[in-house]
Amino acid sequence: GLKWSFDGKQLASGSNDNTLNIWDVNLVGRPRYTFTTHKAAVKALAWCPLENGLLASGGGTKDKSIKFWDTKEGTELTSIKTSAQI
Repeated sequence: GLKWSFDGKQLASGSNDNTLNIWDVNLVGRPRYTFTTHKAAVKALAWCPLENGLLASGGGTKDKSIKFWDTKEGTELTSIKTSAQI
C-alpha cells in the first residue's frame, strides 16, 4: 500500500514483508523511518486530515491490529487489536 500525507511531504509505504516505511520528500534514497512491529502484511494506510504526521496502519491476518504513528518523531503511539485483518 502507498499513501501520500495531506501536505504532500511524506509518503507511507506498507509491504508484504510486514514493514512500514515513511519517506520524506526532502530525504532522497532512503526512508526517514522504518517500522517492523506489524506481524503481517501492511496494506491499509490512512493519514489524519486534521493532524500532520499522524498515520494509521493496518496489518493482515496474523497481525489483526491498527497502529497509530507519530511520523514527526518516528514513534508508535498506540496499537489496537481487532478480531480480523485490516
